[in-house]
Amino acid sequence: MARRIVTDIDVNGKSYAIFDGPAPASVNIGNVTLDDLWIDDPASPRSDVTADTIDPNVNRLVPPAHGSVVRVVTFFPEGFYEEPSEADLAENLSRWDPGDAVEEGEAGEEGWHTTQTIDYGIVLSGEIDLGLDSGWIRMTPGDIVVQRATRHAWRPTDDGPCAVAFVLIASPNYQD
Repeated sequence: MARRIVTDIDVNGKSYAIFDGPAPASVNIGNVTLDDLWIDDPASPRSDVTADTIDPNVNRLVPPAHGSVVRVVTFFPEGFYEEPSEADLAENLSRWDPGDAVEEGEAGEEGWHTTQTIDYGIVLSGEIDLGLDSGWIRMTPGDIVVQRATRHAWRPTDDGPCAVAFVLIASPNYQD
């Protein structure tokens, strides 16, 4: 689980860490875990952020309109994760909201999706394959993808887990 540090300004005008700890919203859906770290929602402006912007009861794939979300997603290949109990999996899936971004895939082709956002994905550890309509691209630590509202999927390699930091921005440049 990712450690999250969120800064603020105190009454004396000095910066400090208002939050410092694990991600407040984590969802484990078996071969993928998602740790939401921060959501910026322009519809809920705050002059001082004393309340957390993350709702631990829901993880939405897409950020709010004209907003952004930052999360760390860890992808696990077969055999590298402990399957959650049926009850835990059902509870976690009830909190995961992919919106209408995820496509119904054919057998062996699950996970294809398109978000109407610009996304920055940074591989932190491990290796992963990025699927595009034109084929698969291997990504390794330090690689960065600028995902511009295009159809894609993720496939972990057999080498072990892969952690990717994502920043999704609901820019009007990528809306239908």
